[in-house]
Amino acid sequence: MKNKFRILYFVLASLAFTSCEDAIDITQPSELSPEDTYENVADLELGLIGVYGAVPGESDIYFTSLFTDEASIGANNGGQGTGGDLAFLLNNNTGDPATIWVSYYSLINAANRLIVGADFVEVEAGSDDEADKNDILAQAHALRAYGHLKLMSYFCPDMADDSALGVIAIDFVPESTAQLPRATAGEVWALVLSDLDFATANITPIGQPAGGLNYINQYTLLAMRARIAAFREQYAQAKEYVDQLDAIPQFILPASAAYLGMFLDTNSINSEAIWQLERIPAAGTTTGNFYQYWASVNNTVSGSPFFEVGRDLFNQYLPGDVRRFLVVDESAIVAPNYSELSYSDYLVQDVLPVGKYKLTEGANLNGDLQLFRFSEMVLIRAEYYASVNDYANVAAQVNLVRTARATTTLAAPTTSEGAWGMVLDERRREFAFEGHRYIDIKRLGVKAGKSVSRDPQDCSFNNACTLPNTDYRWTMPIPFEESVANPGIVQNPGYSN
Repeated sequence: MKNKFRILYFVLASLAFTSCEDAIDITQPSELSPEDTYENVADLELGLIGVYGAVPGESDIYFTSLFTDEASIGANNGGQGTGGDLAFLLNNNTGDPATIWVSYYSLINAANRLIVGADFVEVEAGSDDEADKNDILAQAHALRAYGHLKLMSYFCPDMADDSALGVIAIDFVPESTAQLPRATAGEVWALVLSDLDFATANITPIGQPAGGLNYINQYTLLAMRARIAAFREQYAQAKEYVDQLDAIPQFILPASAAYLGMFLDTNSINSEAIWQLERIPAAGTTTGNFYQYWASVNNTVSGSPFFEVGRDLFNQYLPGDVRRFLVVDESAIVAPNYSELSYSDYLVQDVLPVGKYKLTEGANLNGDLQLFRFSEMVLIRAEYYASVNDYANVAAQVNLVRTARATTTLAAPTTSEGAWGMVLDERRREFAFEGHRYIDIKRLGVKAGKSVSRDPQDCSFNNACTLPNTDYRWTMPIPFEESVANPGIVQNPGYSN
């Protein structure tokens, strides 16, 4: 098939309903263009739901957990990950970069098609339809911004350098044969911020829309801006956005029960989640979105775990820390003398199943994804204080999170490296199995003097215990398939096409 390797652009046909995939350069009689797809605001609303359905997340979590120091080999591992992510194998032929590249460009493509199609939907000025259309467009622009943000976090070598290699910035629906270059980081950020400006000006100005936490609102936009500013090391600006969120009464660090409820669906209202992806199992199924990621049956010791919580990560939680009860399933077998066991005994006598995405809504290993939480904002503010060597306030912000999680507070650091290390360590505990760790080490590891920290038992089988924080693998490669279809694209340092 012509251009069969064009993984970035294969998604362009996803809404076209073509009758013959071998003739992608021929307009098919049944093909639906954006202008034909959307005829009224109701169509746009359905299209927006489809764009939200394209927001990924599970693959990010799986890759990050295995490649860093969150997950380890489970008691029933059959070889999964042992020669790949757990061995720090990352090149342009490995599957993780391709999966992430395609998934976020699929999201961008879906958003672009909705934005283009909306141009053909006429509404009366000042009408409710006009307000609804503007709100839909605002969310589509924000979703496009999110897609570019995620791609930048994985594929841009230096997010704080506007002259660095960025990703392919796409604010249109390209032809299937297009071969587009990488933009600079500054050019990508300009598009992202332009999309957020549009969204801010047009999104419904209320706290939570009808879709609740599952849809983007003004608060989500502030959180996204704060993360972007932190990634660009514009810490003073990041703090300003965090302070705006902090002034909103609904955003606090809740008590333990409400914190657990974010991940276990045991409460309908919580005061920390800013934007989440609700995962509901298909009708008639009893397995969820993390089925076959961590285990073949469920998240318990008897549920055949492929991967478990890394021992070094588990050791970071004090017994009273509520996060320990969430990250590790309550059925866990904890061996006090685990370090003295032989490796074969360690695998079966110290079993720590991943508990963060357990049984919810009647499905095993099914859980909502928390994309933005208020605790992230608090720790971004800690980054600001670390950037100005205000060590007392670094500790104060970190301890806000620790107090909410019912664990002990920490003394203020005394050095810049210690301050950044305090932030990075708390982010490790707070966002375990949420897809942050890889990016956190990439952007904070050198400042903190830290990197992957695997327990000797977990890496004894391959001696892959750590990865220098300056290693080129902290930026993903442009996937091989993209390079074949788009030969002019520049590869990231350290990799070959």
